[in-house]
Amino acid sequence: MPFMMPKKSNLVMLALALGVLVLASGALSTGALAQHEERTQEQKDTAEAIRKLQEEQKERALDPFATTLDPVDEPDHPEAEEHGLDRPSTLDPRKATRSPGAADSHGAADPQGADSHGAAAHGADAHGEDDHGGGHSSIPHLQNLLIGWIAPLLPESVAHNLELFVNPIYSLTVALVLALFFISLSKKLSARFPGRAQMAVEIVFGGLYSLFEAIIGPTARRYTPYLGTLFVFILANNLVGMLPLGHAATSSFAQTTFALGLMTFLYVQGIAIKENGLLGYLHHLAGSPKTAMDWGFSLLLFPLHVLGELIKPLSLGLRLFGNIFGEETLVATMVILGYLLMKVIGGIVLSGDAAVWGYLPGIPLQLPFYFLGLLSSTIQALVFTLLSTVYIALFLPHGHADDHGHADEHAAAEAHGH
Repeated sequence: MPFMMPKKSNLVMLALALGVLVLASGALSTGALAQHEERTQEQKDTAEAIRKLQEEQKERALDPFATTLDPVDEPDHPEAEEHGLDRPSTLDPRKATRSPGAADSHGAADPQGADSHGAAAHGADAHGEDDHGGGHSSIPHLQNLLIGWIAPLLPESVAHNLELFVNPIYSLTVALVLALFFISLSKKLSARFPGRAQMAVEIVFGGLYSLFEAIIGPTARRYTPYLGTLFVFILANNLVGMLPLGHAATSSFAQTTFALGLMTFLYVQGIAIKENGLLGYLHHLAGSPKTAMDWGFSLLLFPLHVLGELIKPLSLGLRLFGNIFGEETLVATMVILGYLLMKVIGGIVLSGDAAVWGYLPGIPLQLPFYFLGLLSSTIQALVFTLLSTVYIALFLPHGHADDHGHADEHAAAEAHGH
């Protein structure tokens, strides 16, 4: 039964849904960016107030003609009270006392402390995004459901642990959703009247099996479950990162992509030992020497081949991580740029309140990059899977596939003759 093309109304609804997703992504991201700017501005104001207070105290410390002021004429310093400093009764800062809860980094006791606090205030201003933004300040990122919405509702210790396990949580969620989908689909399989979901899955796995068979041979069927699952899992994780409040777990090397590469490495090595035996496996790593000269070169080839096998999980993980991380960073940069352009248009061109315009959905500059992301996500999942397939084929015994092919041809010839 041929695959039925969706109706025009279904295509229109799909296009509308994609448009809503893009606008929702921009709206949610700009709201988070506006709140982040407010927090950053508060941190800058606080750091500036501390710096001014420390400069005044430093000037008093350097004034040799400082005299006692009347308490009535004494200037008020609400910043000092806010940061744990008692208001001084004289212009000599050495007589200024510090409340018990004050931090040493404020450094109001002497000029050296004032200088150190100035540097600390500057550091707080420069790195405030690291402390409150949940990520590195030089790398743009978008809020996801766990960090932006769920973590603020939880206790600080729980929220901190939640941030550490964002990638495992998202990858586990994707695995559970895929498992539930295929379990529910397995209960509706029909050879005579397949549904659309069944036909779509058959087309995907049929195409994948054709690729695996072209590389490995007729024995590719036994490796298709792992390789097909690997492709679907990576692709689903890549696409989740493009959803509003979503996150691509494959944008993390330490927690996701290296684990996938290591799992594939162990799977391939297990197949190699099973198909060749332990001695045959070591013989293959030595370059399959036959003559005396080959055995002599094997002393050099063996460590090189071992090193090459150990590098494979790193290369697989780094390739996938770099592409998906770059894709997410590019989309986040375009979202931030669209948000800033909306503020500029509203605050300068239209002479409106920039703070109010900052809460409106930004200009969707990220829209073209969503299509690029769809292509890149699919290509990277396919590249990871095909490289894993090639690694398996390299360790299969030479002539293994050809023997099976000749056996099949011989059996078919006999059947035709009878």
